[in-house]
Amino acid sequence: MGQYANQPDFATSAEAVVVGTTNVASSALYIGTGGNIEVTAIGSSSSVVFKNIPDGSFLPVIVSSITAGANTTVSDIVAIK
Repeated sequence: MGQYANQPDFATSAEAVVVGTTNVASSALYIGTGGNIEVTAIGSSSSVVFKNIPDGSFLPVIVSSITAGANTTVSDIVAIK
C-alpha cells in the first residue's frame, strides 16, 4: 500500500475526466453514470475491471490511469485529487 499520510482529509481539486486523455494520476473517482471501469491502481502493474458500478458512486481506489476501450462503459467521471 502507498503512503498517503501527508494527504489532506479533503479534496483540493476536481476535474471532469475524458477517458484516455485526462491525467488521473493519484485520483479518486466519482462515477456519475454507472457501468464498468478498467483502472490501474497506484502501486499496481496491471489493470482490474470493476463491474456494475451504480450511478453516483465513488470508486474507493486511488488510480493512476483509466483504460479506454470496451471494458470501460461508465461516463460522467470526475477525478478528485
